[in-house]
Amino acid sequence: MTFRSTLLAAAVALVPAFARADDARKSDTTASSMSTSAGQTKTDKDVTKADQTDARQQSPGAMDRGSMKLTDEKVLRKLHHANLEEVKAGQLAQQKGASKDVKDYGAMLVRDHQNADQQVKAVASKLNVDLEAMKMDADKQMKSDADHAGKHEAKQHQMDQLQQLTGRDFDRAFLQMMVNGHREVIEMVKTARSSGDVKPETKALLDKLLPDLQRHEDRANEILNKLGNTASAK
Repeated sequence: MTFRSTLLAAAVALVPAFARADDARKSDTTASSMSTSAGQTKTDKDVTKADQTDARQQSPGAMDRGSMKLTDEKVLRKLHHANLEEVKAGQLAQQKGASKDVKDYGAMLVRDHQNADQQVKAVASKLNVDLEAMKMDADKQMKSDADHAGKHEAKQHQMDQLQQLTGRDFDRAFLQMMVNGHREVIEMVKTARSSGDVKPETKALLDKLLPDLQRHEDRANEILNKLGNTASAK
């Protein structure tokens, strides 16, 4: 066999090997592409799940709030508890207030919220709502309403802090608490007035109470401004 014949035979023998190597490369490339695509699909799904989880965490109870109804019982109970809290706060302001404005404001709170509570009790009696039974079951009610429980604990914490303050520090903290507290009640009252689950008797009561609640918030803002503070910060 000549040298030329030997070289040609070797070349022919290598052709299948090159073909197999090329097929292997194509197979590896295809597998890698499919793996990458699958990985991307999984990642996209994971990101979507993560986004949905984050949205739920950022808006805790958002769906629950949409389904919760403000019934006569809930509205009257909230108003009753708010009146009791404001009377206590007003009495504390009369005792510890550093300025005459704060002491006078405290006296106004006691007077107006005691009167408001009498009206709440009258409507509750007419609608057969037992406010005292609700008061006794407050802990049980709050365990089923995390939002209400959180607010109750926050207000109690604020009252405990107020007890430790004196002078102008007390005045500022007290007035800020009054601005925020009345703002929350006003929001609830306005929502309840437009609710189809609240009876006309309760709505009529809300119409009577709203002007005084707004006046209390406005007056607290006025006194805070005189003290050089701002009532917009929460």
